[in-house]
Amino acid sequence: MDGTLLDTLEDLHEALNHTLAEMGYPLKTLEETRNYVGNGIFCLVERGLPESAKHLAKEGSERFKKYYRAHLTVNTRPYEGIEELIEALEERGIRTGIVSNKSQQPLEELAEYFFKGKPEVVTGFTDGIPAKPAPDMLFAAMEAVGADKENSLYVGDSAVDVETARNAGVKGVFCAWGFAGRERLEKAGARPIIDSPRELLEYLE
Repeated sequence: MDGTLLDTLEDLHEALNHTLAEMGYPLKTLEETRNYVGNGIFCLVERGLPESAKHLAKEGSERFKKYYRAHLTVNTRPYEGIEELIEALEERGIRTGIVSNKSQQPLEELAEYFFKGKPEVVTGFTDGIPAKPAPDMLFAAMEAVGADKENSLYVGDSAVDVETARNAGVKGVFCAWGFAGRERLEKAGARPIIDSPRELLEYLE
């Protein structure tokens, strides 16, 4: 979701800085926040806290969630071409799902708000299921749409996504328009890398 379908960075950044301000710690720049995302809210908050306050990450995560849930769609928007891509995939009969380290409830809210029930499966972080780069959530989504490894394609924008695809043993395609950008994806060993949603359709063809 984040960095692949939706540009959520500004709203995540605002939520992180609101949390840090409430707790009395220095604020972060947008670029710092960009470097912290990808492993879920707890890791985002933990990375934003000073070394002396890392033990407060759980408290910070709860503060973050409360603020973020109330401000999910202030600045968040689909990347250019994403809505058309989802429609085109549906027209081709390709079943789709979202797999994200974002918590399940806000993930579902964003999917419904922006995509009205498409993709058909929304799999977010819940207690008891390891977060990405563990493959468990991806496997759950694949099972829900009746897909096997041979006929699955994982699309992501970060080094975490590169590792997730590897751990799951599925093919991956990686988005240069997301949070990491082309250079960081290349360093993570991402192949292939696409520059626009339209290129995903070309790849599938």
